[in-house]
Amino acid sequence: MKRPLCVVCIAFVAVVFVCLRLSPPSVCESVADGGEAVYIGEVCQKEYKNDKLMIYLKDVKIQSGIFGQNVFETNSLQKISGIICYLKNPLLKKEPKQGAVIAVKGVTTYFDVPRNHGEFNAMLYYKTLGYDLAVYGAEILAESSAYSRYGEMLYRIKRRLEKALDMALDDEDAGVMKAILLGNKSEMATEAKELYRQSGIYHIFAISGLHITIIGMSLYRLLRKVRLPAGAAIALSVFVMFSYGEMAGMSASAVRAVIMFAVKLLAGFFCRSYDMLTALALAAVLILMEQPLYILHTGFLLSFSAIVGICFFSNTVLVHLPIFLCAYYEFPIYSYLINLIIIPVMPVLMCSGIFCIFCALLPIGKAGVLLAYMFGGVCHIILKVFEILSVFSLKLPYAQWITGRPDDWKTVCYCAVLLFIAYEGKRLVSAVKVMLVVAAVVLLTSNTAGALKISFLDVGQGDCIYIETSDRRHYLIDAGSSSESDIAQYTLAPFLKYSGVSRIDAVFITHLDSDHTSGIKELLKENKGIEIGQIVLAEAAIKDDAYYELLELCRSDDILVKTAKAGDTYALGKDTELAVLHPTADYETQSRNAYSLIMRLEYRGFSALFTGDAEADGEVATARYLTRTGKGADIYKVTHHGSKYSNTQALLEAAGPKLAVISCAEDNSYGHPHAEVIEALNSIGSKVLITKDTGEITVTVDDGRAAISVMNNEALVEK
Repeated sequence: MKRPLCVVCIAFVAVVFVCLRLSPPSVCESVADGGEAVYIGEVCQKEYKNDKLMIYLKDVKIQSGIFGQNVFETNSLQKISGIICYLKNPLLKKEPKQGAVIAVKGVTTYFDVPRNHGEFNAMLYYKTLGYDLAVYGAEILAESSAYSRYGEMLYRIKRRLEKALDMALDDEDAGVMKAILLGNKSEMATEAKELYRQSGIYHIFAISGLHITIIGMSLYRLLRKVRLPAGAAIALSVFVMFSYGEMAGMSASAVRAVIMFAVKLLAGFFCRSYDMLTALALAAVLILMEQPLYILHTGFLLSFSAIVGICFFSNTVLVHLPIFLCAYYEFPIYSYLINLIIIPVMPVLMCSGIFCIFCALLPIGKAGVLLAYMFGGVCHIILKVFEILSVFSLKLPYAQWITGRPDDWKTVCYCAVLLFIAYEGKRLVSAVKVMLVVAAVVLLTSNTAGALKISFLDVGQGDCIYIETSDRRHYLIDAGSSSESDIAQYTLAPFLKYSGVSRIDAVFITHLDSDHTSGIKELLKENKGIEIGQIVLAEAAIKDDAYYELLELCRSDDILVKTAKAGDTYALGKDTELAVLHPTADYETQSRNAYSLIMRLEYRGFSALFTGDAEADGEVATARYLTRTGKGADIYKVTHHGSKYSNTQALLEAAGPKLAVISCAEDNSYGHPHAEVIEALNSIGSKVLITKDTGEITVTVDDGRAAISVMNNEALVEK
C-alpha cells in the first residue's frame, strides 16, 4: 500500500467528520444567559481591540457559594473550556500576566447560534477555538503569583512588534500588516476584512506555509551556515517557529505549517524522503485529536485543501469551490486571476514588513526611523495595489457567483469526482478530465425548482418575508427591524445567498416604518451583491421623509418603483398570484400603519394572507372581502407583531388560518405578542408559531402538502 500512514490519517479524519455531522455540538448552558457569575481560569491570550483589553481564559471553573478572603478556594460548580472577558475597566494599571490564574466576575453572554439560514454560527466558531461564552463588564477579583514567563515574554515581544508597525505605518496599513505578520486581525477595519474576503484573497492573513518558508527555512539555513549541528539547527528552528505560532495565536493553518515544517526537516535529518501529503494528513490528525471541531472550521478546511489542490491540480480553485459555497454561498469568479498577481508579491510584502519592524527597533536613531518609513512605504504601495485589485475585481460583471449552499450529497459527489481524477489522472485524457470537472461543477451549483416556499425570517422586532415560487422567482415582503442593526449584512444578505438568490424580482413594502424597511434601505445603499428588480409601495402611502428617502435610493440605483392598490393582482410565477386587498387608491390617513398593504397569495389551492401593520380600516375591508368571496387563508401573518389592538375576531374567523405566524423580538418593549391575540388564534384552531421562539419559519408547498419547518426543527403538516 502506498502512503500507509497517510491512508490511516485520512480514515481518522473521515470518521471525525462523520461523527460531528451526525452529532453536532450543542450550546453550553452552565450559567443563565445574562446572569452574573465568578469564573476562575488561566490567562492564555491578551488582546487589545479599539484600545480595550480582552482577556482569554482556558480551563475555567465556574464558582458558587460565599467567597472568602481567598477566592480560589471557593466551591467549583462546573468546568468549561474557556471564556472571553471584556473588562469593565479596560485601562488597567497592571495587566494580568500570561499563564496566571485569575478570578473574574461579570455578566454571562452566550455566543449566538443562527436564527436564520445563512447566518454566522458564532457559537460553533468560538467553541472550536475553545471558548464557551463571553463575560461582559468583567472585573478582576484576584490573580495568582505564578505565571508563564515564556508566554509573557512572547506577549511582550508581540506588543513591541505591533508598536513598531504603529510607528512606521498609518492606522489602516498597520492593522493589515499586524494581521499578516502577527495574526492579530482585531485592529483591521471590518470593511477591509469584507473586501478581502469577497475578492477571494483573505488567505493572505493566515499564518501559514509562506511564513514558515520565509522565516523558518531562512533561519535553518543560516544556522547551518554558521556550522551549527543539524540536530541542534532543526530543534532551534522548530522551537522558534513554534514560538512564532504561539505569539501569533496558533491558528489551524499555523499549526499545520509548523508540523509540516518539522516533518520536512526531520525527514532530511533521518535521510528519508519527504511526502507532503503524509505530512499534511499527520498534521490534520494531530490538530483534530486536540480539537475535533476544527473539521468544521472554514479556515482549517481552506488551509488543508489548498495543499491538496496544489499537489493534484496545480491550483486551489477546484478544491476551494465547495468549501466557499458551503461557508459563504458564493464564489469570487476573478479570485484566481487576482491571486496570480498577489501570491508572487506576498514574499516582498512580508519581507518589507519584517524589515520595517527590524529598522524601527534598531537603536540607531533617525536612520532607523527613516529606514522603517522607507520599508513602510513599500508595504503601503503593495497594500494599495491589493485594495485596488480587490475593488476592481468586484466591479467586474459577474464578480460574485452566488449559487447558494449546496446539498450535502452534491458536495460528496463533487469531492468523489475530484478524488477519481486525482487517482486516475495519468490514465485520463485531458478532454475527459474537463468533462468530469464541468459535470461536477454543474451538479454542485445547480438549484432545482418545483415547490413554493414562504420563509418568515427572524429579524427581531420587525418583518421580513421571503417568497420563492415553483419556477424559482424571488420576492420579499418587507425587510426591516427596530431591534437589530445591520440587518441586511448579518441576516438578509446571508439568507438570500444561502438560498442561491442574486436577484429579487420585486420587493413589496407594506408601509414605510423602519422595522419594515431598514434592511431594504441597507441593500440599496451598500449593494451586498443582491440585485433588486423593482419596489412596490401602496398608492395611498403618505408622502413623508421616509417616502422620499426611499425614492431617492431607488433613483440612484435605477430601480423601478411601482404603486399598488386594492384590486391589483400580480402574477409572481407559475400558478402563483398575489392580490392586493387594501388600501384603495383614494384611501387617506395620517398613519403609516393604516395604509399597510394587505395581500393574499394563492398557489394551486393554497393561500397565505400578509397584513403588515394594518389597522381597523384594513382589517374590516379584508374581513368583508374574505367573507364575500368565501376565500380564507391557510397561513396568516399576524398583524402588527401580535398587538392586542389588531387582529380582530372578525378578521381571524373570516381567514380561518391553519397556521398563524407572529414576527417579534424577545423581551420587546411593546409586550408583543399579547395574550389576547394568542387566545383568539387558539380559539379558531390555528397553530401559532412565533419567530422569537422558533427562529426562521419556512412553509414549503408541494404536491398538495404544506411542510412547516422551523430553524433546527421540522414537522410536516398536510393540507
